[in-house]
Amino acid sequence: MGEFQIMKSVLERTGLYDVSEDTLIYAELMAYAEGLDVYFGELERLKRECFVSTAQGEGLEVREDIIRRMNLDSSLSGRRNAVINAMSVNNNDFDISGMEKVRDSFNAHGSFSFDSANFKVVFNCTDDLSAGQISRLTEQMKPFMPCWAGFEITV
Repeated sequence: MGEFQIMKSVLERTGLYDVSEDTLIYAELMAYAEGLDVYFGELERLKRECFVSTAQGEGLEVREDIIRRMNLDSSLSGRRNAVINAMSVNNNDFDISGMEKVRDSFNAHGSFSFDSANFKVVFNCTDDLSAGQISRLTEQMKPFMPCWAGFEITV
């Protein structure tokens, strides 16, 4: 029910107003309703943008700007998942499951292994990435990898 119908029914229930199309009160309510519909529509949009799981525009863009991560999936659900996963990484995520959370925050696919001969963590990426994307992904993932080991991405 629109704002006009709500105001009209409230006024008509009092028995004091005749809200028919040819009255001034009808025109006045229509003017109020026009503004209120815009106002409440914006409030609904704002409420939607406050939560990652429902954001579609600037609410998602602001969070993506904050985490500043390469995202290999530009779909709406991929963007949301990347932000949610990035925001769930914390200082206790220093094992394989933590590295997988970091991987998921980039929407990257693949598995981790440890190269004991060279003492480094290797991410075996199954995505088709360019050399530039590999370089950028390596640069962005490296700070989240164990500090005692090197880090490399293979495709």
